[in-house]
Amino acid sequence: MNYKKYLDTQIKKTESNLSRRIRNNDFDFFYSCINEFIENDKDEFFQTFTELGMQFENKYTISGIIQKIFYVRSERAIVEFSKQPEIENFKQLVDAYYWLNLAFVKGCKENNELKGEFFQDTVFASLLAYCFYPQALEKTVHYLQAEYDESLKNENEKISPEKRKYDKYYGYADVFQLLKELLTHEKSDAFKEILDVSIESDYQFVINNYLSEDINIVNDVLEKLAKFHISNKGESYLDTFNHDCWKIFPLEMISILICRKREGLSNEGVSHPLILSFIPFIYEVESLPDDQLTKSLESKII
Repeated sequence: MNYKKYLDTQIKKTESNLSRRIRNNDFDFFYSCINEFIENDKDEFFQTFTELGMQFENKYTISGIIQKIFYVRSERAIVEFSKQPEIENFKQLVDAYYWLNLAFVKGCKENNELKGEFFQDTVFASLLAYCFYPQALEKTVHYLQAEYDESLKNENEKISPEKRKYDKYYGYADVFQLLKELLTHEKSDAFKEILDVSIESDYQFVINNYLSEDINIVNDVLEKLAKFHISNKGESYLDTFNHDCWKIFPLEMISILICRKREGLSNEGVSHPLILSFIPFIYEVESLPDDQLTKSLESKII
């Protein structure tokens, strides 16, 4: 498979998304709201605007604003890292992705639903916390557990007859299963009662073999993850990789290497083109977040 072509295409899409997002949103206003929240605990905001000679008003919660900023920060960080892969840009990247965790945790505290996000987005946020933000893992997984329980309730009560089954969509049979496996090493009791589903075949191989001491098998694990990654086009919110940010930053592959290192297994000789640019930095970051604004926001929420 041509992984370079895949990455080049996704980065161009991300640059386009970033340009459009900046053009269509007032991020000066959103960042002023973040500062108000940090300094004065204000968490509800109103913005007036005029259209066709009439005045309108938008209402925002701080969790929704954090969510909006997450996209522009993550897209900008991916573009900058792709142009200059170095440790400082990698720190900015993982800090940018952390904003989604902060949005989820804050939204959970407010008992607000974060519209525009789906089950698999929370799965990836949990993977990010597992890899780089252990201080937020429990609270992120708590949000995911609540979302999971609600999905089962809706499914069982047939509230939405058109709702797709979780064993086929929303990352339920693949990335979610990997996350559950990794959480067992954190002695997490999340998701004890799980629907009986068939795990996607490539992910079953991954779960069976990711702790192998045979480097060739571990590289096979990464290759199966990579093939699944780029063949899942993510064209629908139902798909595992429903947002472009997950396509360029393959957290599921990175989490395998981090788990192996924590278990005392060697990763020497393990690599893959899809994560090659990230590998030099994934073991070097510590004391995250690194960005001062992200630190201040974390201190208010986590």
